[in-house]
Amino acid sequence: GYFILILTHERRSLKSGFMSVLTLFSLALFAATVLVNIADLDPHYKDWILPLLVFGLAAVALGVTVFAFTLIIMFLYDGIKIIRKEGNRWTNYLSLAMGIVIIFFLFFYPQLGKFSHDSWLVYPYGFLWLVIIYLVTIMMMYTLTAWINLINWHVPHLDYVVVLGAGIMGKTITPLLAARITRGIEIYQKNPGSKLIMSGGQGPGEDILEAEAMAEYAINLGIPKEDIIIENKSRTTNENLRFSYALMKPNSKFCIVTNSYHVYRALVLAKRQGLQCIGYGAKTKWYFTLNAFVREFIAYLVITKRIQITVTGFFAVMTIIAAAFNF
Repeated sequence: GYFILILTHERRSLKSGFMSVLTLFSLALFAATVLVNIADLDPHYKDWILPLLVFGLAAVALGVTVFAFTLIIMFLYDGIKIIRKEGNRWTNYLSLAMGIVIIFFLFFYPQLGKFSHDSWLVYPYGFLWLVIIYLVTIMMMYTLTAWINLINWHVPHLDYVVVLGAGIMGKTITPLLAARITRGIEIYQKNPGSKLIMSGGQGPGEDILEAEAMAEYAINLGIPKEDIIIENKSRTTNENLRFSYALMKPNSKFCIVTNSYHVYRALVLAKRQGLQCIGYGAKTKWYFTLNAFVREFIAYLVITKRIQITVTGFFAVMTIIAAAFNF
């Protein structure tokens, strides 16, 4: 019930992901309890109920193992692919680095524990384990919450569709930005009377303002010029949202359009500004998605740095106390 309440009222926090996991776990536990009680009431059912439960547990264990290895392969392959396709920039190494980090902590880090027994190293080793488990949990919740926020149902009529800029090359719209504009136009056409807000200022290597290039692109696709509003002062996602909202009429309903991997972080920033909106994701090249996801997750940790520092500090204090009293 609480999960449904979150979905219908405010799903832009990690509570959405956490409660989805808790709900599924509760349902699975309820189903297992019912089956065990049936088996206790009638011994004839034990012949298939108990093997079914064992099979279910084995399937979960196998699924987790396969998922871990699949994730490693995807990160490594995706990392190499994006470096070959997009060039030798440090941000393009995030996916490859994530794959290497997963391998290290799954297979090599546990071996370091052997050297920490009966020595002071046991405390920093335990502290790092706590931090790792916490970050993995946060990443899982972040992924689930991001996916939940990509699904929109019972959407009210939208007054504005805000398309977030993504950089242009000189005067040319990049494929990444073109996907956002195209997705924005699709939503605009489903909401008669709405306006498109093209949001983006001018950055390094850009000959004209992003918003103007975006508007020209949309006009060439048949969108009336009078239905396009230009917001050309923003340089960051935060500014995209704040400056675009300032161009809207009071009490307007709007959505933001960006690439799928970027939607949730944009919604978090909107929430922090007190803006009520939903997000739509545009298609992205598959090899770009994982790398971008890692970048977005790191950016999310930066946005919520106070919480992350508080939790990490708590782990540090507990470790120091354990070391002081030789627990």
